[in-house]
Amino acid sequence: MSRTKWVPCMCSNVEVEMLRDEMQKLQDKQTFVSSWDPETMLPPFTDVIMEATDGRSVHSHVSTLMGKSEVFKELLLKMKATNCGPFELKMDMDHDSLEAFIHFFYSGSVRDETMEFVADKLLRAANKYKIPLLHQRCQEKLVNSIHPEKIFQLYLLGIKCDAQELVQAVISYSATAFADVSEIHGYEEFLKDDPALVARLCNGVVKRLKKLKDAHIN
Repeated sequence: MSRTKWVPCMCSNVEVEMLRDEMQKLQDKQTFVSSWDPETMLPPFTDVIMEATDGRSVHSHVSTLMGKSEVFKELLLKMKATNCGPFELKMDMDHDSLEAFIHFFYSGSVRDETMEFVADKLLRAANKYKIPLLHQRCQEKLVNSIHPEKIFQLYLLGIKCDAQELVQAVISYSATAFADVSEIHGYEEFLKDDPALVARLCNGVVKRLKKLKDAHIN
């Protein structure tokens, strides 16, 4: 039976306490930055009304959207030239996804239980509105959620949203999980609708298999 080897701490008690203080300061800073009074998220304190595809609305602030997204900045500046607000934006997202999207602007995070269901939609929004941090968080979630029945859907999503980490993860998964791309769920449907997409995935899988083979030989 192997025994756990304990590595002695090289820090003094004073250094440990200093490290704890710094960590607490960082935590307090994060809490301050991401905490908002709920009243400030509703009229009359907001100046942007964002309408989801189901007609429900999420409220936000011009300064927050412009400060975090160059796309929103350009859009709202054009609107300010002819309108003094409040500004109304129709968003191509359902209410739950939109709410999570805007929540990210104020907190820099998405609840795990929410991300489970809206990661694909948030990736599209992050790509459209140029939110790199959210884009990366969504990729991480989707990479860890690859399922045999969603190979082509995730690959297409990755291509459209410039999510290379997701694209490569799907290729790697396909190369190790299937003997042939034609075995992937939905192959016939995607071959009919988007043969170029299927060919691109096949090419990626072939290249990945070659790398794996070369690595094994070496």
